[in-house]
Amino acid sequence: MELPTTTSELSPLMQKLTSEKKVAREFSERRHLDWNENYELYRNKVKTNRLTQRQAVNIPLMKETIKTLLSKIDDPPLITFKEKGGDRYKELVLQEKWDTDFERLNVEGIDVQDKKTVLLYGRGWKKLNFVEKQFDINALDIFDVVVDPLVNPLDIETARFLVHQNIFRSLRDILADKRYTTEGKQELKTYLTTSGVVVQSAENKQELEKKLERMNAMGQDKNDFDTFGAGDTIVNLSEHYTLLWNTTKQKFERYVCTYADNKVLLLKEKLTNLLGVDFLPFVSWGEDIETQDIWSDGPGDLVRTPNKVLNVWFSQKIENRTLQNFQMYWYDATAQGFIPQTYEPGPGRMLPAPGEPSKTIMPVQISGLEDTITMIEFVIKLVESGTAATAIEKGVSEKKQITLGEVEMLVGKATERTISMAKFYRRAWKELARKWYAILDANTSKGSKETLYKVSSKGKVWPKVVYGKDWKSEKGYRIDVASSSEQESEKTKGIQRWMFIQSQFPENPAVAKIAQRRILEIGDITPEEMREVEEFEKKKLEQPVAQSPIQPQPIGEQPMRPEELQTRLNELKNLSATI
Repeated sequence: MELPTTTSELSPLMQKLTSEKKVAREFSERRHLDWNENYELYRNKVKTNRLTQRQAVNIPLMKETIKTLLSKIDDPPLITFKEKGGDRYKELVLQEKWDTDFERLNVEGIDVQDKKTVLLYGRGWKKLNFVEKQFDINALDIFDVVVDPLVNPLDIETARFLVHQNIFRSLRDILADKRYTTEGKQELKTYLTTSGVVVQSAENKQELEKKLERMNAMGQDKNDFDTFGAGDTIVNLSEHYTLLWNTTKQKFERYVCTYADNKVLLLKEKLTNLLGVDFLPFVSWGEDIETQDIWSDGPGDLVRTPNKVLNVWFSQKIENRTLQNFQMYWYDATAQGFIPQTYEPGPGRMLPAPGEPSKTIMPVQISGLEDTITMIEFVIKLVESGTAATAIEKGVSEKKQITLGEVEMLVGKATERTISMAKFYRRAWKELARKWYAILDANTSKGSKETLYKVSSKGKVWPKVVYGKDWKSEKGYRIDVASSSEQESEKTKGIQRWMFIQSQFPENPAVAKIAQRRILEIGDITPEEMREVEEFEKKKLEQPVAQSPIQPQPIGEQPMRPEELQTRLNELKNLSATI
């Protein structure tokens, strides 16, 4: 949907909002053509033409590359909360709340959607919210978020404005929403009764259908979306986060403005009043961070052009093979009494020629394009080397004979190439955990209660009623993130180093404790299980060593008889009495 061409009829605030949105959209639209091509190649959709690609065929290079890279970062990292005051009970309760929300919201599925978006387009967005007294999170379509062009790509909090657009809702749902102002609802009803709005609603419906198609490609089932019944008017809402100047406090404050069809303002409220926090409720990360452009490239951009070239060559190879299968012939059109069946090319057909092609008839010679397969393999190897999604990573051996050492070397080199991707991914999860706790802390009272279910080490489920005071901390929490894709490549090497260090300091309890902890971490142990093991080891060290009542005898000496032992004890008593 296009932005209004004039802002003369809009209020000063709406003029500011539409201007910001226009700048942000133009900055994002530079990448839309590339994003659409990446998406079509991933979905095995190609566009044919009369010159280069006349066959609708696609080599799934984009899909296999994205899926290979996705498998390297497919597991969400382990989030651990450490209460800065050392209160372990608060840590256990907050950890269980995190695990409960993780399961309730299907965060693992949202994480897969988010990573696919990053690999295809270069950047992903997740939106955080607090709805019906519960935390909420959603992965957003790359087309639905536009942001300040001057934002620091490493920190979205530096953005002066951010817009979540293409939020499609029916008119009756908007009118029933208590968050929106009465004046805004009345203005919206008046606006929707004017001429030209029917066309506007039709465009909104088309935009909605495009959105559903893109979300379906990202792994989201269409049935999960609420469909609009017949007769409903579809309104396109934008949720605009912007900075407005407070003349009393003499500083900028972050506001949320919701408006319909870029014209009707429905809501204007401070973010702190709506969500209780002052930061943007979004988490974003990119695979290849730039210094100035937040819309950076992704692995899909590297694969796009080679994939298109391969499709052209593969199409030509198929068409060439089809022509060879036709086995067409030339014939002498001047020969008397020889009339062909038809002039159209096809299997076994004959074509007219003005001369003498081998005395009346000669097969049509069609080159085989024998080097096509070789060139396709060459281009695929170029893509694999550029994306680190090698044949070994895809589960394919490039040679018939390959040693185990060569496999380990190739896999190790490819893993090193993806460590930088895991670093940005891990930082995004740390930001998510930090904002998750801040939103819960701001919207939950100390007296609020809920029932959590804890699974013991023996597999039993225990219910527990907890209150807000049980996990709220005045000192805050330190968040530790253990990224599986990054740590797996370092854990084995780290344990080998610590085993060597322990062999050099066999009597040092601190070294032994650290080495034991590193070994436990490799077994995918939970924080609670880690604490149980550490507490048992600590108690074992604190227990006094039991002393034997009978002292060991020196080697070579016979043990004392009972009467000799009694005599020796009497002598010691007399000696002590004399002293």
